Amino acid sequence: MRMKVLLAAGALAIVPALAGAQQRPATPPAQQPRPATPPTAQPRPATPPVAQPAQRPAAAPAARPAAVVVAHREGSIELSAGVGVNSFDGQVSANRFGGAGFVRAGYNLTNMLGVSLGTGFGKILGHNVIPVFADVTYTFDLNKKLSPFVLAGLGITQISGSMTSTYGLHGGVGVRSFLGDNLALRAEGRMSYEHFNEVPKAAFNGALSVGLSYFMGGGPPKDTDADGVPDKSDACKTTPRGATVDARGCEGDTDRDGVLNGLDACPNTPANTPVDARGCTRDTDGDGIADNLDKCQNTPANARPIYPATDAARAGCPQDADGDGVFDYLDRCASTGAGVPVDANGCPRDTDNDGVTDNLDKCQNTPANARPVYPATDIPRAGCPVDTDNDGVPDYQDQQCSNTAPNTQVYPVGNARAGCPVDRDTDNDGVVDSNDRCANTTAGTRVDATGCPYADLPATGASMLLRTVAFRGTTATMLPSGNADLDKIAIAILATPNSRWEVGGYTDNRGVPAANQRLSQARAQAVMQYLVSKNVPAASLTAVGYGNQRPAVPNTTPAGRAQNRRVEIKKIQ
Repeated sequence: MRMKVLLAAGALAIVPALAGAQQRPATPPAQQPRPATPPTAQPRPATPPVAQPAQRPAAAPAARPAAVVVAHREGSIELSAGVGVNSFDGQVSANRFGGAGFVRAGYNLTNMLGVSLGTGFGKILGHNVIPVFADVTYTFDLNKKLSPFVLAGLGITQISGSMTSTYGLHGGVGVRSFLGDNLALRAEGRMSYEHFNEVPKAAFNGALSVGLSYFMGGGPPKDTDADGVPDKSDACKTTPRGATVDARGCEGDTDRDGVLNGLDACPNTPANTPVDARGCTRDTDGDGIADNLDKCQNTPANARPIYPATDAARAGCPQDADGDGVFDYLDRCASTGAGVPVDANGCPRDTDNDGVTDNLDKCQNTPANARPVYPATDIPRAGCPVDTDNDGVPDYQDQQCSNTAPNTQVYPVGNARAGCPVDRDTDNDGVVDSNDRCANTTAGTRVDATGCPYADLPATGASMLLRTVAFRGTTATMLPSGNADLDKIAIAILATPNSRWEVGGYTDNRGVPAANQRLSQARAQAVMQYLVSKNVPAASLTAVGYGNQRPAVPNTTPAGRAQNRRVEIKKIQ
């Protein structure tokens, strides 16, 4: 176990170097170059028109210092040698550590992926230790000065005169620190999982080593645009062939108009002047007004006349003689009066097509079927639907009663009887006379939809006898005699929101008490279900059977017993 801890600690010691290598550049960062400019004109912010300075002669490109060539190790052969220490599982050797030397040969397929073969030689308790291994290596960037890597592979280990592993798997981490383009200091740590026939369990062996790596071959620095500046240092990797570039690989732009000198037909364009692909002053829409003065740079070819350059606020824009917002070349009504709303053709707008232009129309969204409308000469109502009987309902909606007498109250728009006189409610109970079955209800009485008073209900905590509710014989089957009263009670309960009610069933003292209780429960339940069928929420009702408990009168006479066989409703909330 101590061996495994030591090896893990050695591997972890390399991890900070791996992280740091990815965060630190291999070379000091160069000054941030400007992005490469494609061979097309780039617009620049417009500035107020100023006197144009004289063209400046194009400056000769400065001599380019020699570019720094960065080594490219893709396709290189790597030869490595080093020394270190082997560590062994306790079941392989009582002495856990021994010195060793290692050599390897590898081939780097890319700047990240490589393969290698290697062997080593060491001693442990007088025995020779010879490992043979093959690795696949992943390097984070082989072309950087500090180049961390991880590896995995297969191998076997022979301990002379003792044992030889049948197979082994290993993994590890390491780092290369380049001393030059071809020479690097290499350090690594690995852990192996190996099977030996001579020991009962798989063994965990490890190794730490440090040495040198020598690189041969590899590709030349990549230079995509063949401008003499390797891509690694080239800020402008798509410079046109034959262009003169600076140390950053970019071509000069003497007048800073966004067009490279080699392509600029007007190399001395004044500052802040928009230019075309040739580097000359741009007139995008060909209207004779340069873009830096043109307030409408995309004027169509047929949009003439335009305002001249001397009209600084509107230079290059199509003229609008009547000031209605529609250019003259599109205006079919070129002399529209000031302030008159117009359509896309420059003619006075009539949004709802009622024959009254919007500037005179008091109802600009009149529906298509709302005809006739008041004419433009009726200034207060121009363009609004006609209301012949002045009842507030336009004629097109007042189909049933279009000649209502003055000052008559009528149903409003939206009612099926819009424009017709409102039905009267003589007793002011909220139900019009034509629907009122109880036309002379006392003022203040709560009524149902038919105009009749609601059934009286008890106050909270009080009970009310349902006198008309009766049942067939000794069953829980209700007789129709109580339906009318229960209907009124249902209406009254629905008109009392958030209330709760108890339906209580009772019997006389004849018979078995348990049977009486069941019968009373069933009868209370039957009444409750009837109320629920009339839309009373079941959650607001509770059915309770009291049997022969709580007699209303003594059970000593037939009349008393009949009176005790009853159903009551009680308000509990």
